Amino acid sequence: MKILFDARVHLNYYSGISRYIICLLDAYLTLHPEDEIDLLLNPTIEKTNSIYTILEKHANIRFHTIDLPHMGPRNYISMKKVISSFNADVYHYPHLDAPFKTGNTPVIATIHDSNYSRKIKKFNDPTGLKTQYFKWAIKKTLKHSKKVLFVSESVKEELSKLHGYSTNDKRFEVLHNGLESDFNDIDEEVLEAERKKLNLPSSYLLYVGQIREHKNITRIIAAFEEYKKSNPGIHLVLAGHNYLNEALTQDRIHQLNEVSNNTLKLLYHDCQAVVFPSLFEGFGFPIIEGFSFGKAVITSNRGATAEVGNEHAILVDPESVEEIVKGMELAVNQEFVSTSKIDYAKMFSWEKNAIQLRKIYQEVAQQS
Repeated sequence: MKILFDARVHLNYYSGISRYIICLLDAYLTLHPEDEIDLLLNPTIEKTNSIYTILEKHANIRFHTIDLPHMGPRNYISMKKVISSFNADVYHYPHLDAPFKTGNTPVIATIHDSNYSRKIKKFNDPTGLKTQYFKWAIKKTLKHSKKVLFVSESVKEELSKLHGYSTNDKRFEVLHNGLESDFNDIDEEVLEAERKKLNLPSSYLLYVGQIREHKNITRIIAAFEEYKKSNPGIHLVLAGHNYLNEALTQDRIHQLNEVSNNTLKLLYHDCQAVVFPSLFEGFGFPIIEGFSFGKAVITSNRGATAEVGNEHAILVDPESVEEIVKGMELAVNQEFVSTSKIDYAKMFSWEKNAIQLRKIYQEVAQQS
């Protein structure tokens, strides 16, 4: 089978979508060496980028730089010729604004979240134009794609209702994101070197994610300020780029702007608990990452975070500082390492995802 996979949305910084693309393709290429993948990349991607260093070991992938933006008019007007030139069996676009003029090549799209349907946005949009674009783009993607993949039931249900589709539409399918099988593997020497480099306190709560409004950072900090009054030894570590340019100079709060994979593993390994009461998510990687280390995870009692957290998470109302404080109290008092959480995290597998994805590719190719 010949697959055209469009990774132009992947940029030189590592995002959730980047992780989806790289980890899924790595698993797919390993499990299905008989298939060929042509990978479309943004020309700004450096050769040292992880998409090259992780995937170039596979013989069944070819890299192509395409100097066309992944958003806006040119994505729709100019991509038809590009896509048709590859004569692929299927074209997979891992974002919400898939080109719909693709000649005879059927489209499969992955939608990670709605990106427009709430008052609080993931992006700056003072004029409202981005919101209107995303709304229009999702509508076109849902209508024209042969298959639409969602990373959670929550996103599928939300967008189906917003755009008037049945959640039983056979074109719509949920494939939960995965977790690298070795994510919680620890090299003790590397771990100790990271500890010395970071010099963090021995007792801390951990938040992983970008510093953005929808991540609920203001309430997380407010809850921690209240919680630390009766817990003088506890600190809060925020691991993620500070897009809001918040000062974050409060006592016992530490912010790490750029975090390597080894640093991330150390943070999960050493933390008391993970705090992730986001206002909305399409999936919520930090939940299963925390679980993979057996840690208690505080997350929101709604949408995808409740779905992914399941009965293993401490679910709180993300709009209630008081509930987040209570969640912190419960989390720190839980068993420090939970084997049931570790076992649950193993259910989220990129290999499992890749096996399901190939069946979808075959199904779509045969229908066309």
